[in-house]
Amino acid sequence: MMHTRTLLTTLLLAFTGAAAAADESPLWDLAKNEIPAAQQSGTVEKKGGVVKLHDGASFAVPAEAFPDPKNFTVQVTLSLDALVQDAVFTLMSKQSSDKDDGFAMFFNYKDKPYYARQVNSVVNKILMVGGALNGRNEPEINKPVKFTMAVRNGLATFYIDDAPIKKCFMDLIPNDGPMWIGRNDNAKSKNMPVTVHGVKVFGPAYCYASKKEITGEFPRGAVAGKGWALDVPKIEHPEWPKVLIYGDSISMGYSGPFIPEMLKQHVYVFHCVHFVGGDVPEQALTEMAGRYKFDAVVFNNGLHSLGWTPDKVPDALVLERMQKLTLCFKTGAPQARIFYLMTTPHTAARPAPDRTVTACGDKNDVVLRLNTLSGQVMKQEAIEVIDAYALLAAHLDLAAGDNFHWQSQAYQLLSQEIAGRVLPAAGQAK
Repeated sequence: MMHTRTLLTTLLLAFTGAAAAADESPLWDLAKNEIPAAQQSGTVEKKGGVVKLHDGASFAVPAEAFPDPKNFTVQVTLSLDALVQDAVFTLMSKQSSDKDDGFAMFFNYKDKPYYARQVNSVVNKILMVGGALNGRNEPEINKPVKFTMAVRNGLATFYIDDAPIKKCFMDLIPNDGPMWIGRNDNAKSKNMPVTVHGVKVFGPAYCYASKKEITGEFPRGAVAGKGWALDVPKIEHPEWPKVLIYGDSISMGYSGPFIPEMLKQHVYVFHCVHFVGGDVPEQALTEMAGRYKFDAVVFNNGLHSLGWTPDKVPDALVLERMQKLTLCFKTGAPQARIFYLMTTPHTAARPAPDRTVTACGDKNDVVLRLNTLSGQVMKQEAIEVIDAYALLAAHLDLAAGDNFHWQSQAYQLLSQEIAGRVLPAAGQAK
């Protein structure tokens, strides 16, 4: 009896194991499946399961490989055969030509600056900025790199060699088209010669897991629209107040301590890094401000506008731009309490590596002018002001020494000041 039970258990485990293995088998595999002739463009050379794509050649994975368009995993492994200045290579693209749907991942190459060498991800024709192939260094030739897109319940995460580069909390709009490799969205783009070592598409039963996955109690991702993108928290508590912070790199600095402090107070923070160096993209920013029902908004705009000297941008134009920017938030988030963060000082360079900054920089008169004019707009529009200028002007010793940025202690001070104003506005006592 015991022997029979053991045998049955063994058979059951074997069957279960076989089923699991079958579940994990790819629905389409470049090493095993043939590429339909109708889904090839240019000269597609396939030998031993490896494909060479030169001179703009491309091929597609059939649409049938995606039976559940909201639950799948795609992996493309390739190496660059050469670096071509101003070239683009599309790693994967499953988009309609006439609709804002589908997904894509593509690689841009410029030798300088290093940050122009980007692997970008796209969801519903909206750009999700990604990462680099080799950090600040040149991408390596002939080195295989694996690119993965994992979609679960319509939400996508993109990876480079298992490292997540972008998590999207925006519903993917599926389509019934094939997925192309090598075909650029812009036919006039220069092409990059590559070797495709593998392409695999897995179905809903395959759960992609990366050892490099960023884990935590409060994961963050992206939601975007035409002309705007938000760094957003995953909403586990819909009843928590929501705060939007918008600004340049100063907002990046203070967001570091500000976001975890707000989470301790049960407040979600959404962040948009943007700046207005010219005219205001009113439609995009208004749409962004209305994407969620924010309880409070904090925005700043200044350090990227240090070229707004009176001879180039007269007072009337500065006032007009700042009023437009203010109205974007008032129109998009009429229910929110809105705060304007004054532009922080332009500081002198660090006099020596072992000495602190002691003075403002030569462009600080522009900062003072912008703050004066912005203050007039905020008073007219009944927008509350947080005087970040006065706060940090009293702590020039905490300047980073690069004219613009600050040390962590300064951002902590700024975060505390903003929190003290925002928490009561969000209904949370400080």
